[in-house]
Amino acid sequence: MHEGREMGRRPVLHRLALLPLALLAGCLSPTLPLPPPDRPDDMSPLVDAPDTWVISGTCLEGALVIVFNERTGEGAVVEDRDRDGRYAVEISAQRCDLAWIEQALGEDESGRTSFVIQEMTASGPVDPNACK
Repeated sequence: MHEGREMGRRPVLHRLALLPLALLAGCLSPTLPLPPPDRPDDMSPLVDAPDTWVISGTCLEGALVIVFNERTGEGAVVEDRDRDGRYAVEISAQRCDLAWIEQALGEDESGRTSFVIQEMTASGPVDPNACK
């Protein structure tokens, strides 16, 4: 009888011995990068400061969003603290400057999405020919 109990324990012990290897393999598997954010869906210069633009759009809930102007070498970082998947930043820019946006969540970062600074609404560019 003692031998029967030993036979039943071996498969369980083998599985338990493999558990750390399975967990280690899960830790070593690559994680998918965050998706890059969409281009901003609203851009407009401030009325009283036309070289300051308000740029807004969608992001992952709770993400840090970085908007950077290539011409000026400056940008802004904002956190989606209310977790509604939206951001809005003000940056120094001129119409037709090239800029990019990226987002980070925890230790994960997305790729960049490039865009041209121009007046934009949810319907698209106010003047599609302004920066051609």
